[in-house]
Amino acid sequence: MKRSFNIFFCFLLILFKSQTPKQEKNLSILEVKYNFSYLEDTLNVKNLISEPMILLTNGKKSLYYSENYKAFSDGFKKQLDAAIKTGSIVEPGKLLQSKVRHSVYKDNDSLYISNYLGRDFYTIYVGGIHWKIDNLTNKIIQGYKCTKAVAKVGRRTYIAWFTYDVPINDGPYKFKGLPGLILKVNDESQYFNFELLSITKINLPISYKKGLLITKDQYLAKRKEYSNDPSQGKINTPAYRKRINENKNKFNNFLEE
Repeated sequence: MKRSFNIFFCFLLILFKSQTPKQEKNLSILEVKYNFSYLEDTLNVKNLISEPMILLTNGKKSLYYSENYKAFSDGFKKQLDAAIKTGSIVEPGKLLQSKVRHSVYKDNDSLYISNYLGRDFYTIYVGGIHWKIDNLTNKIIQGYKCTKAVAKVGRRTYIAWFTYDVPINDGPYKFKGLPGLILKVNDESQYFNFELLSITKINLPISYKKGLLITKDQYLAKRKEYSNDPSQGKINTPAYRKRINENKNKFNNFLEE
């Protein structure tokens, strides 16, 4: 089965290279779905959150986003359009909810992570990851033979499993830089886990909305400001301050650090 997929994948690459530069840049050849599970509170290991994530990739350019958040955004837009045309009520609470709002855009060696802080939408540029490949350590993930790679990213050590069977230099979130598609990656503490759900051959547009471009240090500073006061000075009651302190203790684990 995997051999048939590899033959078809090679055909896709040949077809992809025969396209015009504009087509080549803006269309995916694969949709890779991952399950992203993580802990918001490292002191409560039972409260594991998971959400399906989508990677649209053509090997050079890709877009990674939450499937639930896209469904929410599309549904909210339909509600607004209907409200304008018919006067119907907009009810976002009835739509599929999402805990993950970040997205990642990759264009060759350029990588941008975008996320919301309240209503503000920011984008940061992120550098590459330097992996150490262990070709002697392998395992099978959904029928694909995978090879182990390890990298230090910030203060965390991440373990990735990639497959030479799909020769695309890409993976979930900001993880790329290996000679094959990353099917699974997690940090050593198992706080953040990305694992393959499915791979589908599909041509979809890779379009990306960029937020206000700031440095990573600026983003971390703004995130701290937002955590300290989400209302940005509009509320300052004792009950509000108590809730903020409780939330700061509860939501203490971030992908970007």
